[in-house]
Amino acid sequence: MRQPADITPLTYLDYPRKAACILWYSGCNLRCPYCYNPDLATARNSDSKDVMAFLHERRDFLDAVVLSGGESTLNPDIRELCEQIKALGYLIKVDTNGSNPAVLRELLEAKLLDYVAMDNKMPSARSWKLPGGERLFDRFRTSLALLLDSQLEFELRTTVHPDLLDEADILQMIREAHHLGYNGTYYLQFFFDTGNTLGKLRPPSRRYDRGLLDERSPLTIGYRNFPEERYK
Repeated sequence: MRQPADITPLTYLDYPRKAACILWYSGCNLRCPYCYNPDLATARNSDSKDVMAFLHERRDFLDAVVLSGGESTLNPDIRELCEQIKALGYLIKVDTNGSNPAVLRELLEAKLLDYVAMDNKMPSARSWKLPGGERLFDRFRTSLALLLDSQLEFELRTTVHPDLLDEADILQMIREAHHLGYNGTYYLQFFFDTGNTLGKLRPPSRRYDRGLLDERSPLTIGYRNFPEERYK
């Protein structure tokens, strides 16, 4: 079974209300300029300690396992991995860009997931084309429908940089998600400036008007990693 590229042994932030670890899997089918894991996004090989041995050791301490990346659903062993994690009694959360609805469907139908965090990358009119010509937004829409039908707890989120997505873009994305049936909190995650993002992004030249976003959004907005001293 394919091993993760890295393991975060403990987090209280990545699975709501649970103590979790993160298994980071390399490889991604997108190249988001704000990606702060460029090595994971572009790498194909994984090299880490045996994941099941680690999880056996942590059973009395951790509640949940988060599968992230990269894009975790590209892992060809993801169903086997989830089955083995479930056998140890863990909850499972998957972080995904929504581009693999067939994999998501398989995991949902097998009842192997407990929480999903799905990214919404951009408004539909600007959606990237994937290999084969299909748009990312079309796959996102299919994945969202699967999650809504499943009754599973999940969230939608967008990583934002003011020079890449402005308030109109964000509001359009939120309205599209709401139109498709999403009624939960919509999370905006300010890009994490490590100095080594995939697109070599510079700090933003402007700030968001959060009052405008809150006033015009049909959904409650949750803000993560926003530098409060500079952004209202």
